[in-house]
Amino acid sequence: MYKISDSIISQLCEKENQDNERQMRHSCLMDQLPGKKIMIVLDDLWEDNHFQLQELKDALYHDESNIIILVTTRSDRVALRICSNLQPYKILPLTNDMCWDIIKQRSGFETRDDKEQLTSIGQEIARKCGGVPLAARSLGFTLRNVNFDQWMKVKDNEIWNESVLGDASLPNQVLASLMLSYSYMAPCLKICFTYCAIFPKGHKIVKEDLIYQWISLGFIKTTQLLSILQICEKYVMQLLGLSFIQLYPKVCCYLYIPMLHWIFHASP
Repeated sequence: MYKISDSIISQLCEKENQDNERQMRHSCLMDQLPGKKIMIVLDDLWEDNHFQLQELKDALYHDESNIIILVTTRSDRVALRICSNLQPYKILPLTNDMCWDIIKQRSGFETRDDKEQLTSIGQEIARKCGGVPLAARSLGFTLRNVNFDQWMKVKDNEIWNESVLGDASLPNQVLASLMLSYSYMAPCLKICFTYCAIFPKGHKIVKEDLIYQWISLGFIKTTQLLSILQICEKYVMQLLGLSFIQLYPKVCCYLYIPMLHWIFHASP
């Protein structure tokens, strides 16, 4: 909750909040919010502690403010606790056809010579995504430039039938698809991504800093065609394509490490 308050304060004041005390945070919000028309988006809220949620609501809701708060969450319990005057709106999963469209786009399906052979296989993989766009995005990128046999192996992999241990709020299809994508990584790329697990959830890091850490640790193997930095840039683009890391929206040189520690927690 402190991070949320600090983020709101920094955007309203255009500076980082330096106060560590709870009362100082609350006082700063009280000073900044009244009299303003503000829309606050709390994306992927997972904290379900009743007292902390109530504290957040008390800090944000004011009689003198015209504030709209949009919250997205995977937890029904969080949605019910955070909504004061509206019923939560539950977004329906994507259809199988929508997932298939995502997979086709991410895999470059329309440019393949064997797309007729792969259509029914790809549609079955799309069905296994369970309507979750992240699963379709990750698998679609994984299926780029791989042959018919690899598509079959993804479709028939036993992981779809297993109960994958990890974040209980995530559908099994998401964890299964992410673990499949991870397993199909090249060994050098897998080492580089595994290293990212040392960072906390939601951590932001300058891209060049991450690259030089990979290099200093000896993760990057040189080739005759590409320099070390070109290989690192290629790895970053692959991880972005898999949705394993994201570009931080405010600063283009920052990478955002989302909550993909699921893969390592779920792996045996």
